[in-house]
Amino acid sequence: MRKLKYWGVAVVIGLLIGVAFWWATSEVKDRKDPLNQSDAFVYSDNGILYWFELTSEKGKVKGTLHQQKIIEEVGKVPFMEEKKSPLTGETTEKGYEFKVNNGEKIITFDAWFSKGNLVVQKQENKDNKLYKAVDQEELDKYVKALQQELQMAIYHSEEKEKNRLRKFFSDLDSVYGYLYSAENESFQLFVKIDEALLQGELTGSLLMMTDTGSKTNPYEETRYALNGITDGLMVRFFTTVDGKETKLEGNFHEGATRFDLSFWTTDQKLSFQAVTEEEFKQNYEEFKKKAQLF
Repeated sequence: MRKLKYWGVAVVIGLLIGVAFWWATSEVKDRKDPLNQSDAFVYSDNGILYWFELTSEKGKVKGTLHQQKIIEEVGKVPFMEEKKSPLTGETTEKGYEFKVNNGEKIITFDAWFSKGNLVVQKQENKDNKLYKAVDQEELDKYVKALQQELQMAIYHSEEKEKNRLRKFFSDLDSVYGYLYSAENESFQLFVKIDEALLQGELTGSLLMMTDTGSKTNPYEETRYALNGITDGLMVRFFTTVDGKETKLEGNFHEGATRFDLSFWTTDQKLSFQAVTEEEFKQNYEEFKKKAQLF
């Protein structure tokens, strides 16, 4: 009986040793996975920083794809856009397959090691990027460098904005006016900006030419005084229609060459194109003549 007891204890001890050995060897194997040898894998290019934080265990991969990107939009102060996307994956014959959820869709990547660094390739377009293996201290340096790049972009943005505005208002001063013609040729609009200040104030007029369809009075034109503001991107005019203040809103496109604008007779914005004095006079006479003929 005592021998059986000893044998039972020996078996239990043997099982424990076996489990401990299996656990130890599996842990060693996981630690040997190159994904577990670095704190992160970094890719940096022209105001964009990506890095993977990854762990691998028993052939399964999990982690996070980080993105920091400097956004510079015309008329706005540069800012940093930051995103974190969860990642899952597994080992493959080639290396790894990652699936990243960016909040809109799942993006699948193939990845493999090359000289200690991680090559990552989108399955959809086969675009390779080399992610450098780094420790936490090196990663912090990349993040700090991008922050410094952002500060430089902010520092220079004010001068860039001043130059943009100077060019826009210079171009605007050289434009004779802006013309819109309705597709059904029932009316034609002409906006003339008489004064445009660098601070954004505008004054001018809107000429509305209408084909009334009446035999006795086939053509009619009405002029409206305009006051407005612009920053070279948005434009806003105020005028008086039938005794009521009316606001027209839109945006410039392609600098000062054209803009779209809301109008009180339609729900859609109308597209006005810059024209020379000669072009305006030609369109004006043709429209007037056509209205009177029919």
